[in-house]
Amino acid sequence: MLELQVPGRGHLRWQYLVMDVNGTISVDGALLSGVAERTERLKNMLTIHLLTADTQGTAGDLAEAIGARIIRVTAGEESRQKREHVLQLGPRRVIAIGNGANDTAMLETASLGIAVLGREGGAFSAVMSADLIVTDIVDALDLLLRPKRLIGTLRD
Repeated sequence: MLELQVPGRGHLRWQYLVMDVNGTISVDGALLSGVAERTERLKNMLTIHLLTADTQGTAGDLAEAIGARIIRVTAGEESRQKREHVLQLGPRRVIAIGNGANDTAMLETASLGIAVLGREGGAFSAVMSADLIVTDIVDALDLLLRPKRLIGTLRD
């Protein structure tokens, strides 16, 4: 569990980290540098779920590499299914990280939505629905490992 007191937002308690795969933690099917090391530390605080249509066919290997649970979604229905997954977990307990248009609903629904503007860019709708934006997945994960950074960004 990750807990944080944010002025203007109150006491936040997260249990789940839900992440998109392609363009968020990987590019062209390869895990981005620094992700495995950070998720290894985060596993002690949060249950990690990867939501993906597995476009590159590597999601199973990526999930195993970072010790995450993989949730496969149907191509063409990703947005709805990702949102439903967050709803099933309980939005107040979820941090969501993504970059694509199909991540918009999950970023908006989660208690904390982080949009990543990485090598594949970021969909305008994802950026607009997120609580904050980072330029790299490593920066997003570091915010969770150093939560005082979140306070500085999110406080009213």
